[in-house]
Amino acid sequence: MSALDRSRLRSRYHITGEIVMDTALHIGGHGSSTITDSPIIRNGDNQPFIPGSSLKGAFRAAVERIVPNIPPLRTCGLSDADDACAKILREKTRDTERSEDELLKLLDDVLCNVCRVFGSTHLASAALFHDAPMTDVWRDLPEVPTQIRDGVGIDRDTERAADRVKFDFEVVPPQTTFEFNLILESPTDEALGLIALGIQEFRGGMVPLGGIRSRGLGRCHLDITNVQYVDFGDMGALTRYLTDDKWQEISIQDFITKHLTSLLAKEGTHAQTAS
Repeated sequence: MSALDRSRLRSRYHITGEIVMDTALHIGGHGSSTITDSPIIRNGDNQPFIPGSSLKGAFRAAVERIVPNIPPLRTCGLSDADDACAKILREKTRDTERSEDELLKLLDDVLCNVCRVFGSTHLASAALFHDAPMTDVWRDLPEVPTQIRDGVGIDRDTERAADRVKFDFEVVPPQTTFEFNLILESPTDEALGLIALGIQEFRGGMVPLGGIRSRGLGRCHLDITNVQYVDFGDMGALTRYLTDDKWQEISIQDFITKHLTSLLAKEGTHAQTAS
């Protein structure tokens, strides 16, 4: 069975923790506001949250920045260049009917390492990022803790404040914490390595979130509290999971060390082959 076949679950990982904002956060929301030009996004309870799509995009971008330094891994960066995954697949599947096995073989041959994990227009993601609500300590406050900050437009020619171009925007203050939930469905060893890479970057504060980052907003770090997994090929583990919600556990440091070591070993093997 192809490693990209999503028809049967082979394993599941559940990684949880907290996102701690080191600086203020602005993720723009839709809708009108009488108090600011640019309100932040809120859920149905009028609480600020970080959309899973924002987390996934920032996480993926962090991985894509480092992957080119680990040959033979590669990333297309979701571009439309001639060697990009999406463009090649469009050309190869245009006006052509293919069986499921043929499509999986084509995906195996074409998709870059990052698209295999985080998905593309032709393959669902193996990494599912949940929306991140504020943690209980913030949700239970009597008022939503936000701030309004001022900004001015800049004239690019004079590099000075543009005349009559003032605006304001809403932010969540520093030290606000959000819940982090990541589910991995049937990840390959390579996928686990790339996720470990992204988590290590996130823990180190290298995954900024939201907008207006040129003004210092969006800096944060990730505190992982739990890494659980279940092997669906182990009937005993599957039974304990289904009947008692029992998962196996591994410490975050062991998870990162194990899977990053395996991922980086690819570079050593590639270098020896090339020489």
